[in-house]
Amino acid sequence: MITKAIPKFYGFRIYLTAITIFVLLVFPISMIMLFKYGPYWLEEREALSKTQFQFDISAADPLTEAQTDTINFDSAEANAQSKDFTIEPEDLRFQKTISLLFRMLLASMLLGFVWNYPFKRYFSYRRKNKIVSDQLLSFCRKWLLKVPIINSFILGFAFFVTLAYMGFEVFGNDFTSSSSRQFYEQFFFISFFASFLTALFVYFWFRHRVRFIYLEHVYDSVSLYTTTENKYRDHIIRRLWINSIMTTLLPLVIVVFYLSLSKTAIREANSDKLSPEHIEVLFGKYVPFIEQANLFQSEHLFYVNAIDSLLMFVGIFSGITISIVYLFFFVNWTHNSIVIPLKEVVEKMRQQGEDELGRLAILRTNDEIGELANGYNEMAMRITGNISALKEITEANQRFVPEEFLQILGKKSITDVALGDQVQKHMTILFVDIRSFTTISEKLSPKENFDFLNDYLGYMEPVIRAHNGFIDKFIGDSIMALFGDKAEDAIDAALEMHERLKEFNLMLKQVGRPPIDTGAGIHTGNLMLGVVGGEGRMETTVISDSVNLASRLEGLTRNYDAFLIVSESTLELVGNKNCYAHKYLDEVKVKGRTGAVKVYAITEKIKT
Repeated sequence: MITKAIPKFYGFRIYLTAITIFVLLVFPISMIMLFKYGPYWLEEREALSKTQFQFDISAADPLTEAQTDTINFDSAEANAQSKDFTIEPEDLRFQKTISLLFRMLLASMLLGFVWNYPFKRYFSYRRKNKIVSDQLLSFCRKWLLKVPIINSFILGFAFFVTLAYMGFEVFGNDFTSSSSRQFYEQFFFISFFASFLTALFVYFWFRHRVRFIYLEHVYDSVSLYTTTENKYRDHIIRRLWINSIMTTLLPLVIVVFYLSLSKTAIREANSDKLSPEHIEVLFGKYVPFIEQANLFQSEHLFYVNAIDSLLMFVGIFSGITISIVYLFFFVNWTHNSIVIPLKEVVEKMRQQGEDELGRLAILRTNDEIGELANGYNEMAMRITGNISALKEITEANQRFVPEEFLQILGKKSITDVALGDQVQKHMTILFVDIRSFTTISEKLSPKENFDFLNDYLGYMEPVIRAHNGFIDKFIGDSIMALFGDKAEDAIDAALEMHERLKEFNLMLKQVGRPPIDTGAGIHTGNLMLGVVGGEGRMETTVISDSVNLASRLEGLTRNYDAFLIVSESTLELVGNKNCYAHKYLDEVKVKGRTGAVKVYAITEKIKT
């Protein structure tokens, strides 16, 4: 399984990006709203100043003309000063709200840093190959999946406190200006909308990193590749609906808001009766229809003046730009939440030669794709179990039917073997037999006989395999082994088996049993390897006169007092006969053959 590089844990930059998006969503709109309501505030304050001045004059004693002029001059100057410096109570409350907002955002960033610090320290230790304490690992495994919701709650709580205070100030207090009330109410709803989007942004960014970047570096294989019971199940269609709503609703809300902010009702025009020029500008070619319906002063009709239209286009452009940046992240997360798990499953399907865990897919989501990955893992584990069982069966069969035998037959597996399969080969046959085994076995119980033979064969069988041979069958206490093209392999195996016999006899001496002796015969010739039997019971076997001759040569070792006798045909195949200490014994005629065979005794291999 390919090991990914240890990533960095992001916390501060996610908070900073989210707060930046909040500011860009709220304050450009607020600036445009200030331009929008600025003229209304000036009108309302001028009207309020005139009203207060008239009230003061009417309530005062009669004055001379000079005194009146002086008062008018002083009042005008005072009004001008008050117009520049008067701060209404709602303005102070708004400033307190903005101050509270930034303090709460700063507090949320600090709290987020404290909460995320253990995870940051964990990944830092992993990147630097430092030892991670059990307490830190346990904490990360317990809380990592809850990181998205907790971080979004931390930031959301800061917004909640600010909005609660702002809502109380807006809806729980009186305003001296209706325009101010409209401004603060709109600012409240804008902040509420932006707060929701910002908390959502934090949640999805953290969830993306937890599921697709951090997960495999924290949890063990049991947690990564197996599903857990969870009442809440996510669904792809739910995420697609959220994605569709976000990609359509967010830009639409921005456009509709700026349109509603920029419109002015016809009834709010300065003059009670619109002039023909005003009507022409406002209604254009639709004047006849408006005139017939007498809608010139209707409260249902509105217009957008030149300045408001400019502010509207600037606001829509800035708002759409910010929403595109927001949606870029959101769409990318949705895309990755679907594509990355599917790619991992496909890659795991294509992997070969991996261990069991290397073929399993990480369960990153709890939706339909997570169910697919879980189903794939269950299937992969079943297949792995079946493959392991087949390997065990194959290995068990190889103990009865050597793999080399199947290769000679041209078969890949024992399941490919059919009754009647056969092939002719030129091979060397080795027969090894324990001398006087019948006498030895009479003194042993059946179990002791089996244990004795298994111990003996345990010494001899590895030697045959080490010299490129394989055991065709065990015949009681005898071993029949086959070797390929090189006759030296069979001779070397027989000589080493004689040396291993000394070790076996030493072991027998330690348990209080007498030593044993063996004889070996080797012959090379053509033979037939194949499958015989019936449909219900088949067996691999070797049929050839060469097999019979090798067995007879092993029997001659008692007559010539030699532990290894080979035929002339075998010795002729040895590349360098001087490598072996050999001696001509006789030309013998064995049972079952018409012609005589020259035989040789080999005692050892000469080191050169």
